[in-house]
Amino acid sequence: MTIVLVIAAAMLLVAAALLLVRMTLGPTILDRSVALDVLVAVTVSTIGLLIAHTRVTYALPVLVVLAAFGMVGAVSVARYASRSEDVDADSRPDEQIEGDLR
Repeated sequence: MTIVLVIAAAMLLVAAALLLVRMTLGPTILDRSVALDVLVAVTVSTIGLLIAHTRVTYALPVLVVLAAFGMVGAVSVARYASRSEDVDADSRPDEQIEGDLR
Protein backbone atom coordinates (compact mmCIF):
# COMPACT_ATOMS: atom_id res chain seq x y z
CA MET A 1 0.00 0.00 0.00
CA THR A 2 2.86 2.39 0.75
CA ILE A 3 4.35 1.91 -2.71
CA VAL A 4 1.03 2.83 -4.32
CA LEU A 5 0.78 5.96 -2.16
CA VAL A 6 4.32 7.02 -3.07
CA ILE A 7 3.70 6.48 -6.79
CA ALA A 8 0.40 8.39 -6.62
CA ALA A 9 2.04 11.25 -4.71
CA ALA A 10 4.85 11.43 -7.27
CA MET A 11 2.35 11.53 -10.14
CA LEU A 12 0.38 14.31 -8.43
CA LEU A 13 3.60 16.25 -7.84
CA VAL A 14 4.57 15.98 -11.52
CA ALA A 15 1.06 17.00 -12.56
CA ALA A 16 1.17 20.04 -10.26
CA ALA A 17 4.56 21.10 -11.63
CA LEU A 18 3.36 20.80 -15.22
CA LEU A 19 0.22 22.74 -14.39
CA LEU A 20 2.23 25.56 -12.86
CA VAL A 21 4.26 25.75 -16.07
CA ARG A 22 1.04 25.83 -18.10
CA MET A 23 -0.39 28.59 -15.90
CA THR A 24 2.77 30.62 -16.40
CA LEU A 25 3.13 30.12 -20.15
CA GLY A 26 -0.52 29.86 -21.21
CA PRO A 27 -1.10 32.25 -24.09
CA THR A 28 -4.77 32.89 -23.27
CA ILE A 29 -6.84 33.34 -20.17
CA LEU A 30 -8.71 30.13 -20.95
CA ASP A 31 -5.48 28.11 -20.88
CA ARG A 32 -4.67 29.55 -17.49
CA SER A 33 -8.21 28.97 -16.27
CA VAL A 34 -8.19 25.30 -17.27
CA ALA A 35 -4.77 24.86 -15.66
CA LEU A 36 -6.02 26.46 -12.44
CA ASP A 37 -9.13 24.29 -12.43
CA VAL A 38 -7.07 21.13 -12.89
CA LEU A 39 -4.66 22.34 -10.20
CA VAL A 40 -7.60 22.55 -7.79
CA ALA A 41 -8.52 18.98 -8.79
CA VAL A 42 -4.92 17.87 -8.15
CA THR A 43 -5.05 19.58 -4.75
CA VAL A 44 -8.30 17.77 -3.91
CA SER A 45 -6.71 14.50 -5.00
CA THR A 46 -3.65 15.19 -2.86
CA ILE A 47 -5.79 15.84 0.21
CA GLY A 48 -7.74 12.67 -0.56
CA LEU A 49 -4.45 10.78 -0.75
CA LEU A 50 -3.45 12.23 2.61
CA ILE A 51 -6.79 11.13 4.09
CA ALA A 52 -6.30 7.64 2.68
CA HIS A 53 -2.79 7.46 4.11
CA THR A 54 -3.53 8.77 7.61
CA ARG A 55 -7.11 7.41 7.86
CA VAL A 56 -8.19 10.67 9.49
CA THR A 57 -11.32 12.28 8.06
CA TYR A 58 -11.07 15.80 9.47
CA ALA A 59 -10.12 17.18 6.05
CA LEU A 60 -13.29 16.02 4.26
CA PRO A 61 -15.00 19.45 4.61
CA VAL A 62 -11.90 20.98 3.00
CA LEU A 63 -12.44 18.71 -0.02
CA VAL A 64 -16.04 19.88 -0.35
CA VAL A 65 -15.05 23.55 -0.12
CA LEU A 66 -12.23 23.15 -2.66
CA ALA A 67 -14.51 21.32 -5.08
CA ALA A 68 -17.10 24.10 -4.80
CA PHE A 69 -14.40 26.74 -5.21
CA GLY A 70 -13.09 25.02 -8.33
CA MET A 71 -16.54 24.87 -9.93
CA VAL A 72 -17.46 28.47 -9.10
CA GLY A 73 -14.04 29.70 -10.24
CA ALA A 74 -14.24 27.87 -13.57
CA VAL A 75 -17.73 29.20 -14.27
CA SER A 76 -16.72 32.74 -13.32
CA VAL A 77 -13.68 32.74 -15.58
CA ALA A 78 -15.68 31.24 -18.45
CA ARG A 79 -18.29 33.99 -18.15
CA TYR A 80 -15.57 36.64 -18.02
CA ALA A 81 -13.69 35.13 -20.96
CA SER A 82 -16.81 35.05 -23.12
CA ARG A 83 -16.72 38.85 -23.12
CA SER A 84 -12.93 39.19 -23.30
CA GLU A 85 -10.88 39.74 -26.44
CA ASP A 86 -8.02 37.62 -25.07
CA VAL A 87 -9.64 34.47 -26.43
CA ASP A 88 -8.36 33.34 -29.83
CA ALA A 89 -11.46 33.86 -31.95
CA ASP A 90 -11.95 33.02 -35.58
CA SER A 91 -10.77 36.03 -37.59
CA ARG A 92 -13.15 35.51 -40.50
CA PRO A 93 -15.93 38.06 -41.00
CA ASP A 94 -19.50 37.07 -40.11
CA GLU A 95 -20.66 37.10 -43.72
CA GLN A 96 -18.10 34.48 -44.70
CA ILE A 97 -19.12 32.25 -41.80
CA GLU A 98 -22.78 32.52 -42.77
CA GLY A 99 -21.85 31.65 -46.34
CA ASP A 100 -20.11 28.49 -45.15
CA LEU A 101 -23.24 27.37 -43.32
CA ARG A 102 -25.48 27.54 -46.40
